[in-house]
Amino acid sequence: MDAATERYTAGIHQLEEKLLPFLRTMETYQEQLHMSRLAEQRDGLEATVGELFHDLKIELADLAPPQQLNEFHTGFAKAVEHCADAYGAFVSAVGRDFAIRFLKGRFLLCQGKQMLYRLRADLPLLQQYWVLPEVLPELARLESQSADLDVPVGLIRKEQTEQRYAYSLYVPENYTPHKTWPLIVCLHGGYSRDDDYILTWLRLAKSKGYLLLSPKSSRETWSAIRTPGTPPNPVVDLRSIRLMLDEVWETYAVDRSRVYASGFSDGGIFTHILGLSFPQLFAGIAPISSQLHTAADQLLRRGRGLDLPILLVHGEKDPIFPIDFARQTQQLLSGLGYPITFREIPDWGHAYPYSINETVVLPWFESLEARSAA
Repeated sequence: MDAATERYTAGIHQLEEKLLPFLRTMETYQEQLHMSRLAEQRDGLEATVGELFHDLKIELADLAPPQQLNEFHTGFAKAVEHCADAYGAFVSAVGRDFAIRFLKGRFLLCQGKQMLYRLRADLPLLQQYWVLPEVLPELARLESQSADLDVPVGLIRKEQTEQRYAYSLYVPENYTPHKTWPLIVCLHGGYSRDDDYILTWLRLAKSKGYLLLSPKSSRETWSAIRTPGTPPNPVVDLRSIRLMLDEVWETYAVDRSRVYASGFSDGGIFTHILGLSFPQLFAGIAPISSQLHTAADQLLRRGRGLDLPILLVHGEKDPIFPIDFARQTQQLLSGLGYPITFREIPDWGHAYPYSINETVVLPWFESLEARSAA
C-alpha cells in the first residue's frame, strides 16, 4: 500500500470510529421511544450526537481518495449524508409533523445503513457492527462466500411483479446449498418498509445463520387493515407472501421444518393472520406490539393452527395498542387451547424491537421443536 492510500485509509478508519456510536445510538433511540417523553428523548439525542456530522463532513472533504477508491469514497460520503439527513429529520420530529418527519428519518437512516453494509469490506470497524460480539472471532468465516455459487447472497431487494409485491431478502454470505438453512419472515409495521425492518434482524441472521424474508405490504399497511378508501382484504397480502416463499424455497436450500414469522405493530397483526392461515408452514410465530384482527377471529373460531406455538411480546407502556389488549389476547388464545407464551416488557412502549428480537424472540424460536416439513 502506497503512502497516499495509507493516509486515506487511516482517515476513513477515524471516521468509522465516530460513526459507529451514532449507529448504536440510533438503535437505542428507536427502540426506547416513548410518546410521553419525546422532547426529553430528542434533547438526549442531540446531546449525544452533537456536532458529529458537521465534523464528519469537514474531515471527509479533506480526504483525497486514491483513484482505485473513488467509487468507495463516493458511496461512503453518500451514506454519511443519508445518516446526517436522518438525524436532522429525527431531531426536528415534533408537534403535528412528528410522524412524517420520524418516518422520513427512519427511511433515510435505512438508506445510509444499507449503503454502509454494502461497503463493509472497506470498513473493518463498521463491519463488526453487523454481527453479535460473541461471533466476532468467526467474522472471516461468516463473510466467506462459497466457490462457484450461482445464487446471490447478502442483502437483496426484489422489485414488485404482476404476481406479488416487493420484498427484501437476506441470505448469509457464507450460504451453501449443501445444507439447509432456517428462515424468518419479518413483517414491517404500518407506513414502514421491508428494506428498513429487515435491518432489525440482520445482525442476528448473519451471526446465527438464518435467511430473512421481509415482504412489503401491498399498500401503506397490510391488506387486512382498513385504510382510507380501501376496504380490508387479507387475501391480497397472504397470496403475495405465499408466492414470495415459493420463490425463496425454489432458489435456496431452506429448512422447511424451521420457518418462523414475526412482525411489529401492524406487521404483528398480520403475523397472526399469516400464521393462522398457513399454520403448516411455520414452526412458530411471534407477533410484537400488536392485537388480534377480525380476520384472525374468523380463523380462531375455525380452530386453525391449534398446535402452532405463538409468542406474544408487548410493552407495558404501549400507547398504540394498550397492554390490556395483549393480556386479553393471551387469555383468549390460552382459553381456546393455543400454545401461548406471553412476554410483557416493563417500561417499553411501541418502538422498534432490535434488542427484543435478540434477547426474547430469537431464543424462543430456537427453543421450539422443528415442524414437520409442509
